[in-house]
Amino acid sequence: MILNNIKSMKKDRGFTIVELLVVIVVIGILAAITIVSYTGITQKANTTKAQSNAQSAQTVAEIIAADNGGVYPATTGAFATGSETTQLPAGINILVGLPGVAGVFTESTGVTELLTSSNGATSVGWACLTTCTDTTGGRLTYWDFTTGARSTNVIYVGVADVTGTFVAPAS
Repeated sequence: MILNNIKSMKKDRGFTIVELLVVIVVIGILAAITIVSYTGITQKANTTKAQSNAQSAQTVAEIIAADNGGVYPATTGAFATGSETTQLPAGINILVGLPGVAGVFTESTGVTELLTSSNGATSVGWACLTTCTDTTGGRLTYWDFTTGARSTNVIYVGVADVTGTFVAPAS
């Protein structure tokens, strides 16, 4: 009789509320760590993609300058049409870069666009050196997703450098 009572008690027994809470807390901690890690990886990947697009635009600008006697693109449209030997890869947008305004690119239509994760990875800002006619260089900027601002790693084209005066070209 006592043996039957012990067997029936084992059948009715389940997990205690403390055991269930411990399992739920552990699962929650693991989920939180995974989500935070994944977010950082995604931001770094988007920044790397934006930087790669800016480097592609730099290559196109250098080829255009080689084809045009050392003159770099005077308009953002010159990137789209390219030259006889090159053009911008599909999916990269060249926008007018406004020096000194973090994260904001303005097109010639006056529409100001704040780059976000939906389009920032494929948009690159272009500013000419001193003047956009017969320009000898320029500056390419891109969105840095890890900081949430325009990247401080500016890509200079031609004879441009950090001391140059940059202006927004026409589209």
